[in-house]
Amino acid sequence: MLCAEQIAEEFGIKVAGEPGAVIHRASSLQDAKPGSLTWLKPAGSHEELAKGAFHDVVILLKAPGDPKEERLFAELAKHNTLLLVDPDRNPRLVFARILARYFSHEEVQIPFGVSSRAVVESSAMIGRNVTIADFCFIGSDVEIGDGTILHPGVIVHSRSIIGRNCIINAHAVIGNRGFGFVRDEDGSLVHFPHLGNVVIEDNVEIQANTVVDRTALGETRIGEGTKVDNLCHIGHGAQIGPHCIITACSEIGAHVVIEEGAWIGPNSCSIEGITIGKGSFVGIGSTVTKSIPPDTVVAGSPAEPIDEFKNFRKALKMLVRQSRLH
Repeated sequence: MLCAEQIAEEFGIKVAGEPGAVIHRASSLQDAKPGSLTWLKPAGSHEELAKGAFHDVVILLKAPGDPKEERLFAELAKHNTLLLVDPDRNPRLVFARILARYFSHEEVQIPFGVSSRAVVESSAMIGRNVTIADFCFIGSDVEIGDGTILHPGVIVHSRSIIGRNCIINAHAVIGNRGFGFVRDEDGSLVHFPHLGNVVIEDNVEIQANTVVDRTALGETRIGEGTKVDNLCHIGHGAQIGPHCIITACSEIGAHVVIEEGAWIGPNSCSIEGITIGKGSFVGIGSTVTKSIPPDTVVAGSPAEPIDEFKNFRKALKMLVRQSRLH
């Protein structure tokens, strides 16, 4: 039986209210019922919703930082139990770790081990405690590290290397031959052989229906801890650094370099051969046509530094207004 006091002791947080409050489920704030564990975002965002709305709920939040928050929390604590995170800690991160510790069984689960309905070539090297689900195909000379999980329908083509504790979600394709062609004398397209491979380092997660292409010579690489969302295309020869976020429907062109910690917005496109600097942020739907320095925010199509983009938008609006006046 899980109670508030148990969580508080394990995660080093304080309890306000009933320490023995029993937790039966994790819920969103809007769906919280008696026995729920939920998380309150910064005070004010749900203030009206929170006042008097809950009874016998365990709520995780950051310790109050001003009198307004203290009054709100005191009101909440009359009928609920509060788990108070120190101001120097991130409550979202703490909540994520609590969910992972006590509720991970409610996530998508697949049977442990190598399914009899998967095809694994005899030359593939499979580490310990690897899960390969139904209808996966693992090609010749593939290497898969310890603890990695492949969901149903994943294809890993020959000589691809996947590190430890990776998660590859349903119907992703790793090591597909790259999209490279040359024209012959009569203009017909001839495929340029892609003899390289794909290397995925440890603790990478790749979501459903994403494709990672192999390159002609050398390797396509995804760095440690990087997370790639659904429906992304990672072009041949791309070099993605550690701890990056590549969000849904992004297109990463051939030989693009993405440095550590960069965030690539949904539906963005990066053309061949550019570099996106360390810690940079590419806005939603942006088309990146030139390299981006480290720690830069860009937006638009073509993408420009955010201040230039805003200035351009202002100038465009002024032109539109002036044209309407005439």
